[in-house]
Amino acid sequence: MAIRRVRPGKVLVGPQMSRRDFMKLTGTGLAGVALLGTAGCGSIFEGGGGGSVKKTDTLNVNLTTEASDLNSATTSDAYSFNVLTNTNEGLYRLDQNQNPQPASAEGVETSKDELTYEFTLRDGVIWSNGDPLTSHDFKYAWLHVLDPKTAADYAYIISSFVKGADEYNTDKAGADAVAIETPDDKTIRVELLSKSPFFLGLTSFVTYFPLNQEFVEKMGDEYALDGDHLLYNGPYTMTAGSQGGGSTIVLQKNAKYWDKDNVAVKTLNFRIVKDNDTGINLYEAGDLAITFLTGDSVKQFQDNPNFFRQVQPFTVYGRLNQHAPGLDNLNIRKALMIGFDREALTDKVLQDGSIPAYGFVPPAITPGPGNQTFRQANGDLVPKDVDSARALWEKGVEEVGEEPKLTALFADDTAGRDLATYFKDQYKKNLGFDLGVEIITFDAALDRVDAEDYQINYSFGWIGDYDDPMTFMDLYLSDSPFNNSFFENEEYDRLIKEAQTTSDLQLRMQNMLKAERILIAQAGTVPVFYNAVSGLIKPYFENYTPHAFGGDDYKYAKIKG
Repeated sequence: MAIRRVRPGKVLVGPQMSRRDFMKLTGTGLAGVALLGTAGCGSIFEGGGGGSVKKTDTLNVNLTTEASDLNSATTSDAYSFNVLTNTNEGLYRLDQNQNPQPASAEGVETSKDELTYEFTLRDGVIWSNGDPLTSHDFKYAWLHVLDPKTAADYAYIISSFVKGADEYNTDKAGADAVAIETPDDKTIRVELLSKSPFFLGLTSFVTYFPLNQEFVEKMGDEYALDGDHLLYNGPYTMTAGSQGGGSTIVLQKNAKYWDKDNVAVKTLNFRIVKDNDTGINLYEAGDLAITFLTGDSVKQFQDNPNFFRQVQPFTVYGRLNQHAPGLDNLNIRKALMIGFDREALTDKVLQDGSIPAYGFVPPAITPGPGNQTFRQANGDLVPKDVDSARALWEKGVEEVGEEPKLTALFADDTAGRDLATYFKDQYKKNLGFDLGVEIITFDAALDRVDAEDYQINYSFGWIGDYDDPMTFMDLYLSDSPFNNSFFENEEYDRLIKEAQTTSDLQLRMQNMLKAERILIAQAGTVPVFYNAVSGLIKPYFENYTPHAFGGDDYKYAKIKG
């Protein structure tokens, strides 16, 4: 989850940690999902590191930074997602295996053409104030997200799939054009633009959460500013803390939640521990139930029985501005794409378990043809012969008429500076040219890229919003607001747009596979690495459930003791 800025909601990476920037290049974007136990504060421990585990029903969770927007219609940052995933829920909820399961809805019926979904709400589901939860709450919420006046970052995650939604969101039609019907209080019927086998999973996404119209309008501008100005239909309610505030956000088990009998932890305290080394020390002292690892610490602990690694649906990649002199040349772009050692980068520089990227769509995206994932089916597309890059560079220079002077943007953190040093060295060694380096803040990098004021950008990447290759492949459509590289290919556009509209799922997948091969063959992007998160988790903390396409879910959490 990360952010970008035009169609926010995806993930680029940077310091403010919005969903687009949620996963920083440091690989520490998730290093705050640590559960912190401290004596006298609902600790899950007694006696520090050497003491025995005490059975308790409270978890202290490290959010790492403030939740900047607790309005489910407009939020796009990872921290707010972590809070809202636990206080509210959609028609479906992801289980511990990342599969959508009935939540506010008891089930769904689909039409034969798989374009119409009819959800039926559970009997007796209510809001935390006692109001009944109805189908109208979902319709109101979705239309509110799509309303052009709302300017919601994640509007696209509805408008890309629901018939008529894009027309409303782009102010080309009214709300009546959106194919959402509520024939009664318990039924909501949705018509899609094309077959979308991942749609049930989307209904678990924060942007699809319901809103109580009467409450929202009564709160006005104060809606979602703190716990008293929110309503809840999920496992927890928010009893302390505020939007954008630095104090602890406290969540208490929701006594009116339909599935409260299966919520084991009664209290969640979302706190902040920013330093990764401090996290390791707290973990080893017995004051931390889970912590995340970066750099040398990954190798240090990778043989520990409590070590874990999660490969994220997140690709860090370079953007080559094809409007910049020299970068309109295919051989120059190919040389830049091939001319660095990815294995050495991940093994010797990053050292966090990240994986070299030889394709654009990451291996954590599971759909693909037959029993294969997309990455397995298309394999490694970027040539691994780094030595071949110099000949491409020299040929490109000859075609251009002179060696282009190129500068790359890198993030202003430790990992970004390490990457800058590495790329400068690799391009000098393998291509024979001096790469200019500009260290820049994430926000400044976004502004520069959006303004087309850059040549090469290695300062952020992209994390998928849903489990399908399209969450990556549509980025390089020639009319995509995220295509700031200005890659244009008619066949690529044809393949992806057909994939977006066809109901033939085999054709859809084959089109995306072909399109990725075109993207790499034309060096339209420079895949660098697939981000991984590594950490340590105490054996008594059970059912930790991070969702790659949503917030971390503590509904399933248990403490064994």
